[in-house]
Amino acid sequence: MNKKYLSVILFGALLTVSMGTFTSCKDYDDDIDSLDQRITSVEKSLEDLKARINAGAVITNVTSTANGVTVTLSDNKTFELKNGTNGTNGTVVTIGENGNWFFDGKDSGLPSRGIQGEAGNDGNDGNDGVSAPTIYYYPGTDGAEAGFWVKMTKAVDGKETKEVTTIPCIPEGKEAVSAIWDTENGYLILNNVDKSEGPVKIKLTDTLRSLAFVPETIDTKLGMGVIDFYSLLVYNNTSKKNEFLVSNNPLVTYRLNPQNADVKNVEWSFIDRVVETRVAGDNESLLKIMNAKKGEEGGMIFQLQSTKTLDYLKTNQEAIFALKATNKEDATEIVSDYAVVKASELKEYGIAKIKDGKATTTPVSYYPTTVPALNVPADVEFIYTGELNLSKITEAWAKEIEKSLASIGVENITYEYAKPEKYLGSDGKTNQQQFVTAPDKNGVVVVDKAWLAQGTASVGRTPIFTVTAKVNGTVVASGYVKAEITAVESVEKGDLPIAVALGNIEYSSIATPYNKYELSWDRANAEIYDILGMTKETFQQNYYETYNVTQETGVTASGWTYASNSTTETAMAWIEMTPKVLLGEGTAKVTYTAKNNFVNKNVVITFTYNVVHTKAFPELNPDYLIGTNIVQVKGKMVGNSWKLVSEMKEQFKNYMSGYQLPVNHTKLYFRLKGTNQTGASISGTDYKDQEIKLTTPFAKNETSRDYNIEMVADLSNGKECVKEYVVRFVRPFNATVDAMTLKTYMANHDSKDLASLVVIKDRDGKTVYEKGAYTTYGKDTYKLDQANITFGYGLKADASFGDKLTIAGSTIDWYNGGNDLQLNKSAKSVVTITIPEIATIEAEGNITVLSTENSKN
Repeated sequence: MNKKYLSVILFGALLTVSMGTFTSCKDYDDDIDSLDQRITSVEKSLEDLKARINAGAVITNVTSTANGVTVTLSDNKTFELKNGTNGTNGTVVTIGENGNWFFDGKDSGLPSRGIQGEAGNDGNDGNDGVSAPTIYYYPGTDGAEAGFWVKMTKAVDGKETKEVTTIPCIPEGKEAVSAIWDTENGYLILNNVDKSEGPVKIKLTDTLRSLAFVPETIDTKLGMGVIDFYSLLVYNNTSKKNEFLVSNNPLVTYRLNPQNADVKNVEWSFIDRVVETRVAGDNESLLKIMNAKKGEEGGMIFQLQSTKTLDYLKTNQEAIFALKATNKEDATEIVSDYAVVKASELKEYGIAKIKDGKATTTPVSYYPTTVPALNVPADVEFIYTGELNLSKITEAWAKEIEKSLASIGVENITYEYAKPEKYLGSDGKTNQQQFVTAPDKNGVVVVDKAWLAQGTASVGRTPIFTVTAKVNGTVVASGYVKAEITAVESVEKGDLPIAVALGNIEYSSIATPYNKYELSWDRANAEIYDILGMTKETFQQNYYETYNVTQETGVTASGWTYASNSTTETAMAWIEMTPKVLLGEGTAKVTYTAKNNFVNKNVVITFTYNVVHTKAFPELNPDYLIGTNIVQVKGKMVGNSWKLVSEMKEQFKNYMSGYQLPVNHTKLYFRLKGTNQTGASISGTDYKDQEIKLTTPFAKNETSRDYNIEMVADLSNGKECVKEYVVRFVRPFNATVDAMTLKTYMANHDSKDLASLVVIKDRDGKTVYEKGAYTTYGKDTYKLDQANITFGYGLKADASFGDKLTIAGSTIDWYNGGNDLQLNKSAKSVVTITIPEIATIEAEGNITVLSTENSKN
């Protein structure tokens, strides 16, 4: 991108980045003196924006501001393109819900995607004509198209034609920065960054590289995520049995990598196998996709249907499946991780108390199935001048799994709302029901203004209503909702937060079975009872006894129950942290829910902690250390053979004598890092007996080979600590070949034995082989005479020798064809030495063939 193209000084535009702090235009004026520096700043910001999108960030919003436009990414970073000091509003062009292009929220009438035209008429006999073509527009960015809308027309036969219109992509006369957020074609186009060669075009999507299932539950036996199919059973009063009603079509979520993966040309399908026969080929007969849509933050949501009966799924509990993405353009495939299909039956349902689509308490509370008593608090309030919408506070849930029927993919759920005829007040005479209308089909209730014109007389009344949920017309759940009519709108009290900050907790300090951390009764009295203006007894009256908890792996949150008292419980709330806890920050909550949140706050006790771990690995042995992390292996005698093998504990200080695993560490061992390191293996079970061995000998001219090693300490929480270092195998022997001289005689051959010229030495420089035989040192120390070493002999001679310089076995022979050689000639001898399990060594020696004259000396 050239600097002329980004010469934003013409508009005074500055691209600044907001990361919790903001750099103003004046800051740039103070800090950047030259135009080149300004341009470089913009280039870096644009490259940063591109890099983040390429790394998988997704644009979540593009908005116009009083000074330009702002681009917001999914990582919460914002890029603000400013128009300097002129204060000109930027322009943002987006695709609206109807598929048309919108300018700053106003419909342009130009479709962004092909919409089929209505069928025409042939004008003769009134029969329908052929379908009209599809027409859509895209913003031009290159050549003659740049800056104008391009009209695409796709005929019925599929042929496409395009026409560059005279309609500009941004309003005429606009010289402010504009952004075209083209999600249909996958581009962000920034115009007028500079009024030179063209727009800045940034690709919004990337190639799909992998898929990952996002499960709600894990099958611990198989180590896989689970997708649940359910049979809904309802009780039949005639047969006195639970009978099948319907099965669900569950929703599942998959994470795309990267988040901004382009899936327009992807065809989705599910493949399935059975665990016991996983080596068999894939099938596509278990699951069918009913619907697929893009979810939030780079995910895909699929609604599935089983092509098998629920009985089949129940008896084949180890049927597994994976999502397959097939690129329709090149037929390449990407397959996700496998998950397991489970099937079970549901029999108990209720009308759950919800707010904003969520259960109001956990565990879920349900509306009663019998008429509520007069002294029972109202479930909901509404102002006499307003309305009550029963559909907003009720939903059918499956009690066994505490999930809404809709969330597990049950379809054809309908609701009926009714007003019982009579519900008498405390005087035993006043019917509370006459103050309100019957709910309409959407569950909306209002005060009966036909009877009470002002409605004020209804204040304080507590009518009741019934909500009935049906699936395919069959009743599955019902409940009573008690309401109270108020004079003014009540406001919920919200929460009383109590923070118990535990700070850093060293992992190895967590005892077995657990460490206990408490919110003491002293704090509870001062920060809860006293703040609420209650005693412990009045707290019991106003709060549910069953407290709710949220907790993370390895942590159990608990609280005081009313059945116990201060003498049996040492604290109001506490957590028990086991060695299974994960490293890093975590929270656990104990919530006491007010029976009436309009009167009392919910008490939310939040424990926060950060589990840290100081790795306690032994030190590398300084006696054998090269640099900071390399240990060199030369080998040792194993039986009667020299092997390239090493005791791994020797690689650490004092041979790891006296080393003890830290608390909550279950095992210490070594492994090769990754899966692409070949030619070496580690044997043994842990650090006490493990050895590393070279399994592939050194190749010719290979004198050393490095392996990345991990020392691994398994933790009780299933995770691990890792220390990395390098083991370097070195070739224990080196070979040389002494030079030889051959003479040119008038009538005789000249020969030399190459074997007698080979010299092999160890890394200490001591000779183990010479003059065609192993030395005493080579035999006594390395047992080389028993190592089955082989020698191969060869020549490297150019064509000028003809076939007169030859080798037979280890003997090199020179005999020319009868002419006087005028110049000395040079060649090379080659010796290949193969030492089983250790190395193949190649060495060369110089050969000098003397001229006839020089051979006389």
